[in-house]
Amino acid sequence: MGLCGPHPGHVVTSTRKHERHLAAVFCADVSGYTRLMNADEASTLRLLASHRAITDRLILEHGGRIANTAGDSILAEFPSAVDALQCALGIQEKIAAVNEEVPEERRVSFRIGVHVGEVIVRDGDLFGDDVNVAARMQSLAQPGSVCLSGAAHEYVHRTLPLPFEDLGPQTVKNLRAPVRAYLARPSGQPISRAIPPVHRRNEIHLARRFHEVCHRALMEVAGPRDLTTFEVAVLASLRDAPGLDQRQLAERTGINLTKVQPIVRGLERRGLVARTPKAGSRRWCALSLTAAGLEVHTSLRMDFIAVQDRAMAALSGPERETLRDLLARVIKANAVDPSRNDDRQS
Repeated sequence: MGLCGPHPGHVVTSTRKHERHLAAVFCADVSGYTRLMNADEASTLRLLASHRAITDRLILEHGGRIANTAGDSILAEFPSAVDALQCALGIQEKIAAVNEEVPEERRVSFRIGVHVGEVIVRDGDLFGDDVNVAARMQSLAQPGSVCLSGAAHEYVHRTLPLPFEDLGPQTVKNLRAPVRAYLARPSGQPISRAIPPVHRRNEIHLARRFHEVCHRALMEVAGPRDLTTFEVAVLASLRDAPGLDQRQLAERTGINLTKVQPIVRGLERRGLVARTPKAGSRRWCALSLTAAGLEVHTSLRMDFIAVQDRAMAALSGPERETLRDLLARVIKANAVDPSRNDDRQS
């Protein structure tokens, strides 16, 4: 049941910057945030950023608006209590799936509270007693669960066939009357694991899935700019080492020479790469980025760092170093000479 429609005093505008209206208030924070930050700040922040990508996307998909965020907390409003609860449960399900791949002591889990009441909107942020009630519901929630006020429960319990645990009346700071609270958990269906157990024991299957993760992250950066992952590698290499010829570029990027040549020609046509005769060589030319190429590379770099951190968010700093070392050893052991004119690399 939505909250829209005629309602006495539904909207009362006092100033251009202050507005009161009825809303489903969603309040979330990280369980044990201080402990997690003290144990491994970098890993916690990476995993939190990954989780926030999930929460922000689902809030928007369910018609919500994020109002206030501070560190590990999220405050949002929805026009419907049903949408707010479905969003909250969806968030908990997806975060639980991500946490399956993270050691238990480093898991970042949310507690979420939902309440229905009148809110004050000032410069986009939410205020009022009913926001405090949502915050109290959030503090009552167990990690991975959602706690609803009695008001929110009235809107959703007939619409959503979920088992609600009655927590009874709860005191709320600055409110005289206790507020009844109910606990809801994600569906009891088993979580769809990202990796089937049989694949966990097979390095080739794991390598295939890892390749998919990395390729997806690369394409998130390269795709919107109409670049391939190989072109991104070429731009990065020429930014770091201008003046390479095509043979040296093939060696540096690990891409065989027959592929490097058309990549360079394509980047030349787009005005991103330029070549000049190389001193002492009749065959090879020195390659460098144009001003446009430097601009594209600069915009790529920050996005690339962001998606890399998000893809590796489940790993601590030392674990990422270990992964890089192991991958380098596997690649070296299976290396193909990139200067050879074959097409065995994909």
